[in-house]
This record gives sequence, C-alpha cells and structure tokens, in this order.
Amino acid sequence: MSHSILILDDDLHVRESLAISLEDEEFNVYEVGSSEEALSFLDGRRVDMVVVDLRLPGMSGTDFINEARQKWPELKYIIYTGSPEFSIPVDLAEVPSVSNSIFLKPLPSCEVMINEIRRMLG
Repeated sequence: MSHSILILDDDLHVRESLAISLEDEEFNVYEVGSSEEALSFLDGRRVDMVVVDLRLPGMSGTDFINEARQKWPELKYIIYTGSPEFSIPVDLAEVPSVSNSIFLKPLPSCEVMINEIRRMLG
C-alpha cells in the first residue's frame, strides 16, 4: 500500500518540485498553498503525513499542526522551512507524530527527507 502525503507550502515551485521527488518514490502526493486549505482538504480526505512550511499567509504552520493534531491524532508531520533559525517549540518537540528533524529549503537532495518519511511511516 502506498502512503499519502500532503505538501503544505505557499510557494508553488517548492510544492511542485517536492511533489515530483515524492511521487518518484511511489507516494501519493497532494498539494495545498495555505493552512486553511489544508484543514479543508483533510476534512474530506485521509493522508498519512503532512510536510509543513512554517511561514504561511494566514495561519502559520505551527498553528496548523496544533489544530490538525486535535482533529486527526494519527497524522504525522515533517517541518520544511526556509527559516534556518527555527527550532521546534517545546510543545511540538515532545509529540511523537512530529519529526524532530527540521528540513531547510532548499534541500540539496530529497533523499534525507524521504528517509525520514519512510522511518516515520514505518
């Protein structure tokens, strides 16, 4: 069975290039550009993981994770950000469904993220 991943990023180019890499690894990939769009998407469709950008228009990626965790406790999250100074807030760092690995844009290679996705999804 193939796992489904939702990419949440407001940058279309980033979303598309990451989607291509994940699709090449046989994942089912969906893309949205805002936290609000992601919450609406998740209301109608089940996915296994969300790759979350942090700086988003409207609701931030951190707020999205906190809200989504309440509704879909089984979802897993990977943080993908262009903010090198970011560190995972303590409340999220202790959550097993949130990867402790932060991936910085641009990724020189998606291989490290793909390995973390496979590890988290088992």
